[in-house]
Amino acid sequence: MKTIFLIFIFLIFFSSLILSQSYQSTYAQYQQQEIPFRENSFIGNRPILGEYDFIVIGAGPGGCVVANRLSEQPNWSVLLLEAGQDESIYTDIPAAVPFLEATNYNWGYTAEPVKNGCLGFKNNRCPWPKGKGMGGSSIINAMIYTRGKKEDYDTIAALGNDGWSYDDVLPYFLKSENNSIPEYQNSPFHSQKGNLHVERVRYHSPFTDKFIEAGGELGLKKNIDYTIDPEYGVSRLQAATLNGRRVSASKAFIRPAKNRQNLHVAIYSQVTKIRIDPKTKKTIGVEFLKKGKLRTVYVKKEVILSAGPINSPQLLMLSGVGPKDHLKHHGIPVIQDLPVGKTLLEHYGTLVLGLKFEVNQTGPAITKQTISDPRLFEEWYKYGRGPLTAPGGSDGLGYIRSPSGKGVELIFGPTSDEPNMFFLGTLLLQPDGRGRVSLKSNNPLDPPIMSYGYYENNNTDLEDNVYALKYAVKLVEETQAFKDVSAKLSPIPYPKCKHFEFKSDDYWACVSKHQTNTYHHQCSTCRMGDVVNNKLQVIGIQGLRVVDSSIFPHIPHAHLYAPTLMVGEKGADMIRSYWSK
Repeated sequence: MKTIFLIFIFLIFFSSLILSQSYQSTYAQYQQQEIPFRENSFIGNRPILGEYDFIVIGAGPGGCVVANRLSEQPNWSVLLLEAGQDESIYTDIPAAVPFLEATNYNWGYTAEPVKNGCLGFKNNRCPWPKGKGMGGSSIINAMIYTRGKKEDYDTIAALGNDGWSYDDVLPYFLKSENNSIPEYQNSPFHSQKGNLHVERVRYHSPFTDKFIEAGGELGLKKNIDYTIDPEYGVSRLQAATLNGRRVSASKAFIRPAKNRQNLHVAIYSQVTKIRIDPKTKKTIGVEFLKKGKLRTVYVKKEVILSAGPINSPQLLMLSGVGPKDHLKHHGIPVIQDLPVGKTLLEHYGTLVLGLKFEVNQTGPAITKQTISDPRLFEEWYKYGRGPLTAPGGSDGLGYIRSPSGKGVELIFGPTSDEPNMFFLGTLLLQPDGRGRVSLKSNNPLDPPIMSYGYYENNNTDLEDNVYALKYAVKLVEETQAFKDVSAKLSPIPYPKCKHFEFKSDDYWACVSKHQTNTYHHQCSTCRMGDVVNNKLQVIGIQGLRVVDSSIFPHIPHAHLYAPTLMVGEKGADMIRSYWSK
């Protein structure tokens, strides 16, 4: 009970941190009071050598997998560099997702202003949360385990990228997965041998059952396995949790390797440049900042860039690999002219505020206060039960097709920030929106410029989202499943759209433009075929690969956690094969 009490006190302090900016002083208070900020941390307790066989930049999903798999070879030395810190007990709580964006686990990026989206945010700029710490975005995401469609990967192969068809990549999805859901134990599409634990959300709300029944009433298939085919169906979540706790990429792939003497992990180590010989175009090492000092470490074999879809293109450009005119504009010597950052893809839609539903029952509410509720916390911490196990409050997915023929995902949340409400969100799986990542300056500490065209250039995305919002309302208000709880859309209109007829197409279009929601799924900024080849090697550069979501030529019908782990598994296999010859 003493441990429970200490951690509870810690959570109260951490909750107050969310509302303040004094992170460092608060962290110092934790240390003085001996409240555990991390559990069983081994991260960063080994000296950094001057040279390694492999250097991995970024401890996100791709980087964690690669570091694990390469260090399985005992005669290879591996250094994993991460700009952020280690995880904490707070990041373990699935329900804490909405509050993690206000902590130092988030890079704190903000996209450029747009005309037709993000209107409800300051200066029409949407926040773009990206994880900073051991696990990357897998320490702040909603832990939803999806893979996409067969055609996502067959299309990659059809573009000329041999080895990336669905049949080629499925073994790597299975290699990373450890699925404990009973009905999938004998499925050829699931595995129980991998590092990433996957389970049903431990908090099973009766509202989720109603969501599934309501989908059936509208003709959707009930209880589908959406890892096989996310189409025309509804299901409970498959979540990357174990006993109700988040399973980040670091927990899944780095902690099991903690006793390997050939794997060194350095936190608070922000890479500023990849060193490439301009004459031979051979990668020779990396420069990084640690404790205010610029350091250099050299590489014998390869540097693996796994800094994510924002930081990977930024680092390539800072290192002289990118669009030559853009690099010259910032005074960066051009080593290789490539369209780095030119194409940025993203899933977006509407979440929570636009689609909250009232019911005649009182349930748990997830707020900053309830995260620290001693009863709920003990239920989660000791027994792995209760509403704190629901990732961001969600536990249901639905898949529909819009009139334009494109896929849309519905996200169902049985808990909300109010005790008599649940929520539905929309996610455009094949948006027409496009964006780019470019440099603000040649200073590596300046955040990059991130642009994305929400609801621009055509009306398809907007029409698709309006259709999905109306479908979600129909699913709740026009089905028998929700009748007995008198479920209905909250009658209070979104304030900035109240001049439109409530629930009209114009009203929903207004809500879409104001409550634009990013789903952390940026990708394609170092596209395969343009920036890297099918072996993930940077075109024209020796000893440098990109292994993260930035390599996808197009965006999969999926939350990108599992697909990025797949890229890490496949990338690691290609690296091992190359250097084992």
